[in-house]
Amino acid sequence: MSKVIEAIMSHASIRSFTDQDVPEELIEHIARAGQQAPFTGQMYACIYTKDAAKRERLSKLFGPLVTRGPVFMLFCLDFRKLEKFIASKGRVNTASDLMMMFLGIQDVAYFGQNMVLAAESLGLGTVFLGSAPNLDSELREIFNLPERVFPVVGMVLGYPAEAPKPRPRIPTKFVLHRDEYLDLTAADVEEALSVMDAGLIREGYYARRNAKIQKPEQGEDEVGYDQYGWGEHISRKYARRGQDTDGLMESLRRAGIEL
Repeated sequence: MSKVIEAIMSHASIRSFTDQDVPEELIEHIARAGQQAPFTGQMYACIYTKDAAKRERLSKLFGPLVTRGPVFMLFCLDFRKLEKFIASKGRVNTASDLMMMFLGIQDVAYFGQNMVLAAESLGLGTVFLGSAPNLDSELREIFNLPERVFPVVGMVLGYPAEAPKPRPRIPTKFVLHRDEYLDLTAADVEEALSVMDAGLIREGYYARRNAKIQKPEQGEDEVGYDQYGWGEHISRKYARRGQDTDGLMESLRRAGIEL
């Protein structure tokens, strides 16, 4: 394997960091590498903080991981910047916010993943924190986010104090389809989940983190951690997601984004 592929294949989220500081010039270097990702309109912004008081406040929102690393980063959709570029040429953006959302999330994702790879190449570690869209009101206040800017994902950056093994992924044959879409059979689903579940249950991944999600159905939870794998975790997570929609739409409206 090439060194790049080897680095990608060994990626794992870091949840324990040393106290070593990350210099400002290194953060800027990583961000510059992030910018070399493909883009549609460079509709991204990354706000970072080392401020102890800010990170303590953020830990109340995202959880204790925020204060375990020296740097917290917030990746945002940034329609505002692109629309200023358009206005400078005497024109108005006529794309719908729905289209802008699709394109902007692509920009944020490419930029953020490039930053992760750049950081890991320099001996740093990262962990993404995905609840940012549901914390818009608080993040808007903490980081002074203007209209047309919306939080997508948080990330902790620092020097790792652990070397976790990469987590499993479903078999490539179920995501790489030649010529046409491959619709999974029941046997395919069982095979994919067996790959995901076996390693995570064996290593006690969810048990160590006390990460069981409350089941969406009424009644006693009879699934112990010896059976609680990725399939159970992800099915509970998304079976409970319906309650998020109204709040998220209201948050987008507050940011001046109309879907």
